[in-house]
Amino acid sequence: MTELIINAVLLAVFLVILVRSAMFAIESVVKFSKITGIGELAAGFVIVAVSTSVPEISVAVFSTTSENVGLTLGDIFGSNVTNIGLITALFLLFSPVRKIETKTIRSFIPLLLAASLIPLFLLLAQQGSKFIGIALLAAFAFFIYRIFKSNIEQKQERQKGSPHKSLFYFLIGIAIVIVSAKIIVDSASAIAEMTGLRESVIGATIIALGTSLPELAVDVMAVRKKHLDLALGDIIGSCITNITLVLGIVLVLSTVEINFGILSTLVSFAIILPFVLFVFLRRGNIAKWQSVSLFAMYAIFLIVIYEIQAIIGGIKL
Repeated sequence: MTELIINAVLLAVFLVILVRSAMFAIESVVKFSKITGIGELAAGFVIVAVSTSVPEISVAVFSTTSENVGLTLGDIFGSNVTNIGLITALFLLFSPVRKIETKTIRSFIPLLLAASLIPLFLLLAQQGSKFIGIALLAAFAFFIYRIFKSNIEQKQERQKGSPHKSLFYFLIGIAIVIVSAKIIVDSASAIAEMTGLRESVIGATIIALGTSLPELAVDVMAVRKKHLDLALGDIIGSCITNITLVLGIVLVLSTVEINFGILSTLVSFAIILPFVLFVFLRRGNIAKWQSVSLFAMYAIFLIVIYEIQAIIGGIKL
């Protein structure tokens, strides 16, 4: 009972810290984007997305060194489904901004299509290899180049101030976000186990959401402050980062053969959801039914993954 209370207190305290540090990180990166003139979409895609993907990158490195690549492959594709089906659905639902600017649409539409096409290619290729890993890392570098070039061409107005100071404050804020997210996941997992929840439920909800919790905290705070471009840049950037940078690292470092066909259901959802978001947002209008549809797809994803795992028998029911 004492352990349960301690974990409950830790959960509550670090939820508060998570929210406050996310607000601090957003204020810092917005200021950085205004000082440097790179724009909120680019800042979200490059700086915030890569930073909030640190949990996925950490899982990738540690799992490949222990030859447990199945863990990180599930995390990569599962995080992309969670990013769009849950996190994007949530911040679009509460967004005070209901119209996306045309220049923003032109920037993120190709990225959303890429987020669908890359998993499709991997599913068709079936087998992973070091060559594909190198190609994915090169693709990540190309996307970074394109997003910066696009924002330079748009000639963003600059605000006076020190970009280094703002970036430093952002990194402090995002580090606190990531540490808080880790403690929250650990505490929630402990509570779930002590209350007798099934392992399948824990894995499909708490752990799956765990590595996406930094995106959730940062993006919801960004949208509340009407920085929708920053939130979209982060969520799309996180999806691209996962399937290029993180997956590229896995394929290059892995010593075991990787078969994407085994994960066909998971990869299929990672193909479908970015494409659905592309269809929803291509005209720039945001409606509540879009969020409801994304939530429904995420719920279907959890049910399907749970049923497949139950049939296979790879988990305790």
